[in-house]
Amino acid sequence: MKVSSVGSDSLTAKRTISIEKPLIALEDVDPADEKKILEFLNTVENAEEIAKIVEFPDEPDIGIKVAEKILTKKNKIGSFSNLKEVMNVKGVGPKRFTELVSAVSGKYEVAETERTYFKYLTAINPNYFGNLKESSLKAVKVMANKTTYEELKCVGFNPRFERMEAVIHIKKSSGYGGNLCSGGTPEYIRFYVDWDDTDTWEDLGVVSFKAYNIPGNKPLEYAVSIPLDAKKKWCIKENIPKVRAILSWNNSPPAETPDFVPVWGNSLDAYIQIDALRFVLIKDVLELEAVNIPENILELVDLEKEITFKEPEKLGLPKLLQLYKDKEVPGQRFGFSQIKNLLGKDTLSLGQKVAEKSGKSVIAASTVSLHDTLIDSGFELSVVPGIIEGLVPISSGDTTYEELKCIGLNANLEELAGVIELKKSNGYSGGLCTAGSEEYVAFWADWGDGDGWTYVGTSVVNVHDIKNTPSGKLQYSVFLPVNLTGRHKPCSEGAKIVKVRAILSWEVAPPAWDPNYIPRWGNRRDTLMHIPPGPTVEEGDHTPYISIVGNMGIEDIDSSTGLATGTGVMAAFTANESPFGGVVTICGHIAFPPNTFTGSGTSVMPLKYRVFVRRSLPGEPWQQLTNSFNVKLVDQVGSSFTGPYNHTQKLDSDGYYTYLEDLEGNERRFVEGFVLAKWITSAPMDGLWEICMEAFDPMTLITYPALNADGTDQIIRVMIDNTWPIPDLSITGYIRDGVTNPAEGCGAFRQGDIIHGTYSMKNNYIRSFYLRAEPLNPADGGELCVQPGTTPCTASSGWSTPPSVTRTYPSPVVSTTGEEGVWSLKTEEMDPCGYIMRLYGSDRTIINSGSIGHYSGKSVGFCLLKKS
Repeated sequence: MKVSSVGSDSLTAKRTISIEKPLIALEDVDPADEKKILEFLNTVENAEEIAKIVEFPDEPDIGIKVAEKILTKKNKIGSFSNLKEVMNVKGVGPKRFTELVSAVSGKYEVAETERTYFKYLTAINPNYFGNLKESSLKAVKVMANKTTYEELKCVGFNPRFERMEAVIHIKKSSGYGGNLCSGGTPEYIRFYVDWDDTDTWEDLGVVSFKAYNIPGNKPLEYAVSIPLDAKKKWCIKENIPKVRAILSWNNSPPAETPDFVPVWGNSLDAYIQIDALRFVLIKDVLELEAVNIPENILELVDLEKEITFKEPEKLGLPKLLQLYKDKEVPGQRFGFSQIKNLLGKDTLSLGQKVAEKSGKSVIAASTVSLHDTLIDSGFELSVVPGIIEGLVPISSGDTTYEELKCIGLNANLEELAGVIELKKSNGYSGGLCTAGSEEYVAFWADWGDGDGWTYVGTSVVNVHDIKNTPSGKLQYSVFLPVNLTGRHKPCSEGAKIVKVRAILSWEVAPPAWDPNYIPRWGNRRDTLMHIPPGPTVEEGDHTPYISIVGNMGIEDIDSSTGLATGTGVMAAFTANESPFGGVVTICGHIAFPPNTFTGSGTSVMPLKYRVFVRRSLPGEPWQQLTNSFNVKLVDQVGSSFTGPYNHTQKLDSDGYYTYLEDLEGNERRFVEGFVLAKWITSAPMDGLWEICMEAFDPMTLITYPALNADGTDQIIRVMIDNTWPIPDLSITGYIRDGVTNPAEGCGAFRQGDIIHGTYSMKNNYIRSFYLRAEPLNPADGGELCVQPGTTPCTASSGWSTPPSVTRTYPSPVVSTTGEEGVWSLKTEEMDPCGYIMRLYGSDRTIINSGSIGHYSGKSVGFCLLKKS
C-alpha cells in the first residue's frame, strides 16, 4: 500500500510511504494458542500435513519446501519450545508466520492497515484521517468515529457517590497491539459536563484501560469511572446537566476539546440527575428571598454552621395514589412494593379463588375480600384484581420505566458496573424532596469453576420523578466492588474470560439465591468480561498486593526510574514521566480476607498489614509507615447501604493497620479506592524510593509478603519530588532608534522600544511554562521572542503575536530540567499602559495523588508611554 502525506512541519513537499499489509507478530499470539500451534508442529509427521493445512504465499511448490524446513529444524532441536524458533526458520518470515498462526489456531483476524499503522500515519500527518477541524494539513484518508473494534455504549451517573461510569465494548480478537503478555494499547475516555445545557462544557479529565488481542467470543465489556464534583441545589429545583464521553483508541482526546472527533471510537451524550442538597450552611439559608433576620441577631449566629435536612419522606399508598391520579401511572407500578408487602402479611386477606381465563391467572373481583388497609389507601374495589394481576412478572421483565442497558468490569478498580436508563418522568415514587425509589442491580458470575452462577452482590441507586428532562431519558449508574482474589491467572496461560449476569429490579432487590429471577419491573443482561492477568492465589492464602500508587496503576510506573506515564486511575489526570509528591496514596488488596464485618461484631479476627518504604540505595533499611489517615467506608447489609462515611485508620498496639475490606457474604464493607496507606513526603525526601507491604494473619500467626504476578517479591520504585520550579525573570535593557540602552530604574519605556531581558524556569521535571505580556488586550499588537541561550533575538528569530510563548515537555521542546534564555518584546503596536511580563510554569509531579504540577511564577513590571 502506498500513501502520500504532507509533513507536519512547514515543508510542502509530499512524501510517499510504502506500507505492507498488516501481519501477525509474535506478541499478538495468545499463549494458549501458542501452545496449540507448537503441539501441532511438534507432533506432525510429514511436510504434506503442514502444507495441506497452511496455504503458504508464493508459488505452490514453495509451501512444501518451507514445511520441510520447519520439520528439519524441529528434528534438529528435538521440538519447538516457542514460536520465535518457528519464526526464525529460514524461509518462514512474517508473511508465512501469519498464515501458519491463522490456519492452525483458526482464530486470528489481521487488523486493517490503518489500524496497525495508526500511530505511524498520524505521526507523519496528525490530520491523516481528516478528523482535526482546525488543522491546515490535508487529509489522506477521511475516517472518523469508526466503531469496528471498540464502541462506547453507555454513560451513567450515581448521585450518591458522585461518580460517572462508562461501558465500552471490545468487539474484535485482534487490532489492539498485542496479546496479554504485551503492553496492549490504551482505550482513552475523556469526560465533559454541561451544567446548564448551553453547550458550555467543563473538562472533567481522561481515564483509560488497556485492550489486548484476545481470541474468542465478543464483545468483552469494560467499564471506567470518573468522579464528578456535583453542583447541588435545593430539592425544589431539578438539576439535570448533560454529560459527554469521548472514546478514542490509542490517542488521548485533547483537553478542552468537547467536539473532538476520534478516528477509532465514538462519543456519547447523556442527561444525568444530581442529588439534592442534604445540608446547607446557615449563611446559605439567609440568601433566600423569604428569609429576613435583623442584623443584631445575625451577629450572634455562627453563619458557617451546617443545617442538616430531615430525612426525605417515603410516600405511602394514599399519597402515591393522589400524586399519580392524573399521570397515567398504573396502580401496579406505584403501589408495587407496598402492595406486595401487604400481600405477604395478615393485614391483607384475599380469598385466593383463582379463575383460569385465557391461560392467565385472574382474581375475580367478586372473590376479593379487601381489608380496610387497601380501602383506606383509596383504591376502588373494581381495579384491585387488575392491579394484583399486574404484579405478576412478564416473561422477560417490563422495561417500560427503566432498563439495564450495559454492564462492564472496571479492572482498574476491581468493580462491576452497570448503566440504567430511566424512560419516564413519573412512576418513581416522588420527586427530589421525597425518598423516591430504588433501582437494584444484582450481579452473578460464572467463574468457569464448574459451580455455575455464583452470586457476587447487589448494588442500588436512588431515583425520583423528574419532570423536565430534555431528552425524556436519564442515565444512572451502579457499581459493586468484586473480590477477584483467586480469579487471576498469569498472562502466559491466556485470557481469563468469565460470564457475568446482572438483574435490574425496581423497588424489590433480586433474591441472592436465584440467578434466573425475572423482575416485575426491570430486566436481565448477560455478557462476557475479561479478568486481567495476575498471580495465582489459592484459598486460605492471604498474599497482599499493591495495585495503585499515587493514583497510578503500578504497571504505568517505570520500575527503573520510578516515573509514571499514563492516566490516573481514580483522579482524571495524565502523567508524563511524572514523579510523586505530597501525600502518596498506596492502594491494594489482601487475598481472601475473612468475613469480619457483620454489622454487630464477630469472633473472626481481621487480617493485619504493614507498609514499608526506603530509599533505593544499597544497604538502606526499611521504614514502616506509622501515620494515621482517613479512609471512606461503605457498609452493606443485604441491599441496604450506609455511607460513605469517614474512618480513621491507625496502628494497633502491635504496630499493624487493620484490614477493613470484606467483600463476601450478605454483610460487606467496602473501602473506597481500597486505600492501604497514605505516605506523607516532603522536599528532603526527594529521590528514588521503594515501597513494599506484608500481611499478617493473627489466627495462624503467618506473615505474607506482597508478591508480583510471577511470584517474586513485590517492590515498587517511585521517584519523589517535592521541589517547586524556580523561576527568574528580569528586564536588562531596550533598543530605541537602533541604540541599545541598559534598563532604567523606573521601568518606563516608549512605544516602539524593543524591550529585552532574561528568563529561566528550572526544575528536574519541568512540565511547561509560558512568558507573556499582560494585560492581554492592550498588549495584543506586541511581538515576543523567547530564545534559549544567550544569543540576542534578531529579525530572523521567531516572533509571536500576541506576545505570549509557551514551552511544554516534550514538545514544543523544553528540556526536563527546564530552560534559561533571553527574550525581546516589540512594543510598536502595543497600547500605552502599565504592563507586566509574567513567567509562569509547572512541573510534572503528581501532587497528593490527585493532580499534576507544582506551580510557580515571577513577574516584572514596566510602563509603556506614548511615542513622543
